Amino acid sequence: MHVAFITAYDPRVPYQVSLPPLGIGYLSSWLKKHCWWVETSFHHTAEELIAAKPDLVGVSSTTENFTHATNMARQIKEALGVPIIGGGMHITSLPHVLPDVYDAGVVGEGEQTFLELVQLYHDVAKPSESDFEKIKGIVWHRDGQRVLNPSQDLIKNLDDMPYPDRDLIDHGWKIPATDTVHMISSRGCPYKCSFCSSSLHWKRFRFFSPEYVVREIEYLRERYNPEILYFFDDLFVGHIGRWRKVVQLFRETKIHEGVQFRAYARVDLITEQMAEEFDEINFKYIDFGFESNNQAVLEFLTKTRVTPEINQAAVDACRRNNISIGANFIIGSPPETPEALQETYAFAARNRDAIDRCSVGPLQPLPGTPIWNYARDHGLVQDEMDFSYLGVTFDNFDFATFPFMGESTTHEQFLADWTRFNALAKEINYVGQIRRLTHQRDLREWQLRQLRGDLARLNGSRLVRAANWVRGVAGTHKPVTA
Repeated sequence: MHVAFITAYDPRVPYQVSLPPLGIGYLSSWLKKHCWWVETSFHHTAEELIAAKPDLVGVSSTTENFTHATNMARQIKEALGVPIIGGGMHITSLPHVLPDVYDAGVVGEGEQTFLELVQLYHDVAKPSESDFEKIKGIVWHRDGQRVLNPSQDLIKNLDDMPYPDRDLIDHGWKIPATDTVHMISSRGCPYKCSFCSSSLHWKRFRFFSPEYVVREIEYLRERYNPEILYFFDDLFVGHIGRWRKVVQLFRETKIHEGVQFRAYARVDLITEQMAEEFDEINFKYIDFGFESNNQAVLEFLTKTRVTPEINQAAVDACRRNNISIGANFIIGSPPETPEALQETYAFAARNRDAIDRCSVGPLQPLPGTPIWNYARDHGLVQDEMDFSYLGVTFDNFDFATFPFMGESTTHEQFLADWTRFNALAKEINYVGQIRRLTHQRDLREWQLRQLRGDLARLNGSRLVRAANWVRGVAGTHKPVTA
């Protein structure tokens, strides 16, 4: 049985085309673990997928690309007539509006549910209503109505999962694996910020064991030898006990030597000790969702236990330990006045010596979040709409289509403030690129020292002496040196 995957993305948006979709990689490896008869393929375009003529198609999408995903699904359905299964954060958040082009939608954690669907279609050419009723974690159509089944049980032990099928998904992305390879060591987040849908999708915070994480790092380093290993977790340091164990294993195995790490953290979790450990085990790149540096806005976004003072303390701890900071900011919240936005701008400006990566954009109402409910109650969004309006950048922003929620500033003032903030972000990012070159130089110097040490140890070894003997027998008198 040939199962083909496709993910909807906007090729004009750099972060969407930078790295392969690990979620699809996990689906494929889980299928192959349990179904010897499954062949999988991954495609970047509907036309490419149609040419492969699969038996079943899985379509994944974020909210801002869901309209595009549905259009691709219709194109595939018209061409092939095969079952199409949808999945991702968007369908999990709005299962009750699943478009009829999808035979079913996977709600929440997808591996086991998708496996059961594939097994069903393998065994039964046309599944009945009673067949669909037995599968947990799906939304499907019956007599023109959407039916939402009970939730699927979460995978009890994430260590039972094989690594993502990187042979499937690795091709066609902008960032080469020799530069950056990303991995996921946990699912979900223990926090519930009002703009984030992670806790809805993953139900609860779970993580792979530190031992599993170290083994996967070893595998990725051997396979790709990347400069940076990027932990794509929502919050890598979400469990302090696990962090302590990770630090211990890194020290014991020295798996961190010769590579640098990037991860997401929360400002209220950063202590001086943790920042020192970041530096010690080469977590040279840490990204924070600061969102704002105004207390009223932080509270509106449910950034619990976060204050402007804690924001600054996290920056100072990273600065003292030579940690490169990524800063993400959300502007345009209902209570944010021009004066409040200025507090956030001033925070970024005075810390530009420590911040190397900066993004700033308007508050986006994502389905399944309290912010979505707020926007829907104010008539700004609907459960069925053109979701491409949420995929905004500074260059394509339009008040006529974007559900702007700022209530304490005029449109003109917001655009003026964002223009100024965007210019600062660009300046920070340019300087940050230069700093990254410095990090790369340091890594290269370490690798060179290691190589010289290895060569010195080889000189005079039995291997080198044996090579010289072979050369002598062959009539070559030039001695071998390591």
